[in-house]
Amino acid sequence: MESAPASRVRREDVARAVAALLRWLQHHPTPAPEPIYLLVTLKRAPVRRFEHTLRLPRSPFSSISLVSDRLPADLPDDIDPLPSSALGSLPPAARRGLVLVDRRIRVRPGGKGKAAAKAAQVVPVDLADPAWAESARDAARRVELRVEGGTCRAVRVGHAAMAREEAVENVVAAVEAAAACVPRKWRNVRALHVKAPESVALPLYSALGTGGDDDGNGEAEDAKRKGVAVKEQGVVKRRKKSSSVSVGGDQL
Repeated sequence: MESAPASRVRREDVARAVAALLRWLQHHPTPAPEPIYLLVTLKRAPVRRFEHTLRLPRSPFSSISLVSDRLPADLPDDIDPLPSSALGSLPPAARRGLVLVDRRIRVRPGGKGKAAAKAAQVVPVDLADPAWAESARDAARRVELRVEGGTCRAVRVGHAAMAREEAVENVVAAVEAAAACVPRKWRNVRALHVKAPESVALPLYSALGTGGDDDGNGEAEDAKRKGVAVKEQGVVKRRKKSSSVSVGGDQL
């Protein structure tokens, strides 16, 4: 059995970028914790609409709210209750978090559910299911990577109130999951960054060169990094030594 290829993003680079971003967020406080995103830039846009679910170790949402007019008696302490009338104007914390909506509430298009649609993620729940809370927490760890047009998309991976190590774990998991599911995998990944809504984008990874036509395998990529000869279609070519862009300490 072949071993899995080594990650192209170093954990220490992720840790530096996340630490710098969290420091910036601490100096720019907001009423509700700002989200943290992983920006995925591809070399080529997929021919068809692409969508994939990424599972993270921790929930990237700062809060979980339940919208219902008939709340369960055993409502968990980590889930905030909201009446159905709140769909017309969600509190700031709820807009930044995960919003659970009781399936018994009918949300009309363009109606009071419009505000909920602007939240980070809205999930319908069946409160008659005894395991609804566990299912909700599982949904809170899942985020969608959607590519409908263009080559750059953002995936929520954390928030400003997260512990640094928790945010690092989420970013590392999202990087590997995203690179594994996009068409052509790492060969199609041009760059990766972490970013808050108002911050600069901090680099984690940049592909070698500027072209998007590299269809070599992982071994060829490693060879190019080391500056050794690479055999392609029977022709041996000498590649110049290159390195990926990474985040450097406090120079951000």
